[in-house]
Amino acid sequence: MRKRIRPYLFWILLAFLATGLVYPAVGIIALTCMIAPVAVAPFRGRYWCGNYCPRGSFYDHVLVKLSPQRKIPAFFSHTVFRAVMVLFIMSVFTVQMIYAWGDWAAMGKVFVQIILITTIVGIVLGLIYHQRTWCSFCPMGTLASSISRRKKHSRWQWEILVLIASFVRKRVQCSWSLMRLKVLTRASAIVIV
Repeated sequence: MRKRIRPYLFWILLAFLATGLVYPAVGIIALTCMIAPVAVAPFRGRYWCGNYCPRGSFYDHVLVKLSPQRKIPAFFSHTVFRAVMVLFIMSVFTVQMIYAWGDWAAMGKVFVQIILITTIVGIVLGLIYHQRTWCSFCPMGTLASSISRRKKHSRWQWEILVLIASFVRKRVQCSWSLMRLKVLTRASAIVIV
């Protein structure tokens, strides 16, 4: 069944972006494609990425026709580069969600913007190198491969993963505190008025 639907999964990406640009609250649906690769990873590794990812389908069935199929530079798949990308994307995401918290349209817009920007970056890299260049350092794919039970990690890789996890945990704690402060500030402003 997956071979029959895989060539058409890219339509989900296109529909999501088109709808999300008009109705930003729809962006919350992106959580599915963010959680799924990580949820599947302990059982099947990066199975989601190669079989059900709508962006991967777009790269494999649309962008492949324009890609020069050059070898992907090695630094894109280096552990440090991938870890930096996870930290960067998660930091940007967290900061934007702090400011958008409580407004469904604004929160959805954060997802739509991240998906749109990273898809554009993936297209540019696909036109320069290989259509799946983005996939070699995709943050969700990186997290999926990191928690996969099949992969044996060196001590150095585990230390990087622990660093990423602690960074994300601290940012989430900080964001919850800021969100509570933001809500309390709004509530006190309403009471004063």
